[in-house]
Amino acid sequence: MPFPLPADTSFHISKRSLDSDYAMPTLQASSDYYEIGYLISGDRLTITPGCSYTTGAGSVGTMPPFLYHRTVPLSNAPYNTYLIKFKPSFVRPLTDAFGQNILEEIYSQLYNLFPPSVESRILLYFQEMHEIFASESPHKDFRLQCRLCDLLLAVLENRLPAGNSKADEKHQSTAPVIHKTPLTPPIIDAVYYMEQHYQENPSLETAALQSGYSASHFSRLFHAQLGIPYSEYLTRIRIRHAQDLLLNTKKSVTEIALETGYLHTGNLSEQFKQQTGMTPLQYRKSNTYQIDPPTPHAPSPSGNPSDR
Repeated sequence: MPFPLPADTSFHISKRSLDSDYAMPTLQASSDYYEIGYLISGDRLTITPGCSYTTGAGSVGTMPPFLYHRTVPLSNAPYNTYLIKFKPSFVRPLTDAFGQNILEEIYSQLYNLFPPSVESRILLYFQEMHEIFASESPHKDFRLQCRLCDLLLAVLENRLPAGNSKADEKHQSTAPVIHKTPLTPPIIDAVYYMEQHYQENPSLETAALQSGYSASHFSRLFHAQLGIPYSEYLTRIRIRHAQDLLLNTKKSVTEIALETGYLHTGNLSEQFKQQTGMTPLQYRKSNTYQIDPPTPHAPSPSGNPSDR
């Protein structure tokens, strides 16, 4: 799962500056919020179970809940982006006015490019919301809500059709490529099982039963499609849940270790530091909201999900 919004938060925007070789450590999907981001610089490949596409500076990406995805680098260009996460309740004025299907229509196109006359205005929305979010204005929630609703409509009304050749060439983007070999349902089922049972520290053999494959075949298939071994993927799921508990509860590190499937606090602390660069207590004391923790080793990018 991606790092969640805090329990009492329905909107968050960040301006992220990440290493050029940054890659999302796992295939991820949110369950309760939408994402919309502006790529300031960098070249990225986004992979979903059904399609993949590349994006460059100036593009806007939209990601609805429940869609597993992963992004990896395509060049050495610095990776800088604005990222907004919001719950549906935050844009209720929009859905009340135009119906619940308005979000589905906006998010039906996963990457968005714009005519030159509109590009600067789209960027301005993100810049202004970032400034408002950081302010102490007593009206900032209302102002953010108004601007986000307006941004979503501006994206819908002004974006170019996916695959516009001139726009794609300018932004170093490509039209979505439908996977000839998408992530297979058994592997997706296994990932869902891992997300639901991570507290039990399920063995590879247990997860393989969910897929209907032998443990050896499941291990090879899992690694080929997701790019990392089963054990490493499970560790990253558990660490993300530990982050959530550190941020949103007052539970001790020992309690969190037990709740995320660790028998010993030291094991959690060691793996937590490997994934985030901090101990659990350092992470909690820093009081820093991290959208995506760094991954120690970025995998080689590939347009074929079977190579991941």
